[in-house]
Amino acid sequence: MLKKVKFNFFSILFVSISLFFITLFGISLASYLKDRALEFENVLEDRNYHIVVTGDYENALFLSQVFEGADSISENYNSIVELYVPNSYAQNESLQHLFDYVSFSNADAVIAYLPQNEKLNDITMPEKNDSQPIPVITIGNYHPQIPQVAYIGINYSEMGKKTAEEAIMLAKADGKIFLLQGNIGNSSQNSSFMNSFYSALAKEADSNFTLNITESVPREFELMEKYNIKAGEKIVFITLNEYDAVQTSQILSAYNDVRSDIISVGNSEITENLYNRGKITEIIAADPKRIGQLAISEIFEYFALHNSNNYLNAEIQIRKAKK
Repeated sequence: MLKKVKFNFFSILFVSISLFFITLFGISLASYLKDRALEFENVLEDRNYHIVVTGDYENALFLSQVFEGADSISENYNSIVELYVPNSYAQNESLQHLFDYVSFSNADAVIAYLPQNEKLNDITMPEKNDSQPIPVITIGNYHPQIPQVAYIGINYSEMGKKTAEEAIMLAKADGKIFLLQGNIGNSSQNSSFMNSFYSALAKEADSNFTLNITESVPREFELMEKYNIKAGEKIVFITLNEYDAVQTSQILSAYNDVRSDIISVGNSEITENLYNRGKITEIIAADPKRIGQLAISEIFEYFALHNSNNYLNAEIQIRKAKK
């Protein structure tokens, strides 16, 4: 026997109205998402140039900052900038594989970080689908055998001068400066840095600071015994590579009576982490975002005039941790 179910008029009305508004909301949401998708597609269609920033995983932090700089002005040049960097050391790729990707993506230009030790004599340069060469802006290390529109390098002489000036400022008039032995860049770049560094220190003849060059960071008791440093005295350490930066920060964390600062020359993911944790006082390095902006402007100067500056110097950036 079937039961008769009575429906209240107001219940039916409520359900009908609810279904109506749910349907209306669904149509509105679908329309909104479609418009957003079309808007994104229109942006892609309106950008006529595709620029790739690429390099190995070891320089991923630097390249991401170069990408940020390039991307920040990309709209001014009607272009899209893509960052293509391996996700880990395990997935690292040779420069040839990175260039092959640039060719596969049919990019209009590439900003490429060139490694120092990789053999590049037989490398195949990236080409577009019609076999036209893709313009290359190189950063990192200069390799004259690589056909490149321009190389954006570092003014190591300027970097040496600024390092000395910052060390003197931190050490005050009678502090002590410790430079950990190491090389920055290749032999020529290292010589340029050190000559400028010593020259800038020599100009401060009226100051009583002292410079000590050491292979490793002295323990606190060694500083007091060997270098006659007294409690409360100020010392400044300068590191030229990430290994020394890590070692210095670890040893200085155990100091109790000596006040110390660390200047890191050059930057990496490791030194950036130390800086963010307050373990490094200053980082002196090329400004990667400015490099990205400079690279984009050079690319479009080349597109317009079919020539460009062969060698450019990046700006030196000094970042100081908050006290």
